Amino acid sequence: MPITQLVADPNVVIVGDGPPLVLAHGAGGSVAANFTGVIESMSEQRSLIGIDYPGSGGTPVDAASLDLDVLADSLVAAAVDAGFDRFPILGLSLGSAVAVTAAIRHPERVTGLVLTVGFASADQQIRMVVDTWITLADVDRIALAKYLVSLGSPAVLAQLDDASAALAIDATLENYPEGGADQARLAASVDITGLLGAIDVPTLVVAAGQDRIVLPATTRALAHLIPNAELVEYPEAGHIFSAEETGRWIHDVTVHLHTHHL
Repeated sequence: MPITQLVADPNVVIVGDGPPLVLAHGAGGSVAANFTGVIESMSEQRSLIGIDYPGSGGTPVDAASLDLDVLADSLVAAAVDAGFDRFPILGLSLGSAVAVTAAIRHPERVTGLVLTVGFASADQQIRMVVDTWITLADVDRIALAKYLVSLGSPAVLAQLDDASAALAIDATLENYPEGGADQARLAASVDITGLLGAIDVPTLVVAAGQDRIVLPATTRALAHLIPNAELVEYPEAGHIFSAEETGRWIHDVTVHLHTHHL
């Protein structure tokens, strides 16, 4: 099913039919880029609602609006405007911090969370990745694309020959959003540690065992700070999931939603 942009608000994406699932994408991504597999697999059973952050998708660059509270409020408003009073949120990387912020700021709206390769606060690994990302974004976008590809899981990188590596670099360069560096800066500033103890909705945390952007220990720490959170780990996964890992992720998300009647 194709993604539909709301004409009245081009940064809002809605697709599918059924109970709602709200999508919060990661830094340097978009709803379409980060959730293609989710949209293809779940749109016949779910209404999927997301926003593209400033500088992604159809949303103009606006660094001043890249604030967790602003993004969380905008995400919730998009779901409410689409006709849904209560809904779970699926967050990816930076989107996990957006999802947590939304749950705390709008407890009457958010019914559950799935936090994927997320983090409570930016550790040294995240900050060093972002520092390199920002520097390359300013001087050499091709080098930035090569760097981002190089952060994939060892299993994926080991399968790349020269031709497939070139394709991956070209795809990364083509899909890189103008606001990517600004979104990365926001990720490097995240510290939602003080919010996590107040989360009282069913929460699934997904860690990637070979993640070289958000270390798996950092995602595990996020899970441990959330009361009653369930943690699952994909031992061979990197920050960007393979097709097989994406299938498992969608299965786990679906089970979590069904188990908790979300």
